[in-house]
Amino acid sequence: MPISIVKAGRSDSAGVLDLMGQLYDIEHMAFDSSRALAALHGLLDHPERGSVFLALQHDETVGYAVVTRGYSLEFGGIFALLDELFVVPASRGAGLGGALLRAVIEDCRAAGIATLRLEVERANVQAQALYRRFGFTPHDRNLMTCRVAEIT
Repeated sequence: MPISIVKAGRSDSAGVLDLMGQLYDIEHMAFDSSRALAALHGLLDHPERGSVFLALQHDETVGYAVVTRGYSLEFGGIFALLDELFVVPASRGAGLGGALLRAVIEDCRAAGIATLRLEVERANVQAQALYRRFGFTPHDRNLMTCRVAEIT
C-alpha cells in the first residue's frame, strides 16, 4: 500500500485537528479545538519552532507527528521534542509510525539537531517498542508539569 510522509501547512489544519481529536480521545485527554488550532497555527506559522508531518495512505491522511524545538544546556543547545505521534488504529501495523519517526529524525539532522526527546505513556508498550527500535532509551526521571497560569 503506497504511503508518503509530507510536511503539513496551514491548509492541512482541519485534518490535523481531526487526528488530534482522535488521539486525545483515545488517551483520555481534554481537547479544546480552538486552543489546539491556535497552537497548531503558532507552530505552522513559525517553522523555527518545529514541524508537523502527515502520513498519507492512498492520499488519505491517516497519521501525524509533531516535533518542536527547545534549548538545553544538558544537550548542548537546541534539542527536539517529539510532541505527538499518532496513526489511526485502522492503519497501524503498516509502518506509518516508523515512517513518521524517520521523517522527524531526518528533519532534525537537516537542522543540525543532535538530540530528540519524547514522552510516552507507561502503558503504551507498542509505542515504546517502536521508539526503542529507533534507539530511544528510558530515563530514570519523572516528568513533571506545572501550568504557570494556575499557580498563585
